[in-house]
Amino acid sequence: MPMTPVRDIDLQNQDFIDILNEYKDVLLQRDSPDGEPFIAREIKIQDDELNAEDWIGDEYMKNIINMGRQHDGFPRKLKGFSGLKHTDPHHKNGNVIKDASAKLNSKLMEFLSCRNNALNACYPPGGFISWHNNANAPGYNIIITYSETGDGWFDYWDNDKKERVRIQDKQGWQAKMTYFGPYDNPDKLCYHAAYTDCYRITVAFVFAEADNFWEEVIEDLENPC
Repeated sequence: MPMTPVRDIDLQNQDFIDILNEYKDVLLQRDSPDGEPFIAREIKIQDDELNAEDWIGDEYMKNIINMGRQHDGFPRKLKGFSGLKHTDPHHKNGNVIKDASAKLNSKLMEFLSCRNNALNACYPPGGFISWHNNANAPGYNIIITYSETGDGWFDYWDNDKKERVRIQDKQGWQAKMTYFGPYDNPDKLCYHAAYTDCYRITVAFVFAEADNFWEEVIEDLENPC
């Protein structure tokens, strides 16, 4: 069977976007003299010293694919702001981001009727998540991204066409939906990575099932109600 295409959703649902903007406005508010967003002042960048090309380039992608089951499904590296769910409670603003993250997760879990949250990340310019396939946690996924300027991308390996495919970020919010398969169903494996040259937020959620419900979610998100 062919792999499930990565669908770029025309995100129009204003109620959904309002929930996302509430979270974005906490992380990226610029109310200090230096103009830096809130998250950059509060949280250190994880793996800041890494060279992105070593982890998002073609050579690393091929190495991960050739590893087969020896790759556990997790991304090896994520250059971004760590601890969005577990910020330092002793810091004067330690709970602001954690609380905003928890609130977002609760609202989106209810809105989407999904199984669990898979990712909550914020990247600085030059940030990335390395090639991986999520084979350790297979399921139908929605990946929701905010890009300040659109200078970023999501790439995946199309196993049917044997080529690297790029979905360019758009300025603002966008969503993608696909199925990340297990090693027991190799045709459904989806190797993917992402990179940004601007501040970028990504949250991802997993559904228990898809089929007709999958289409209903897409229809709801594309409806400008």
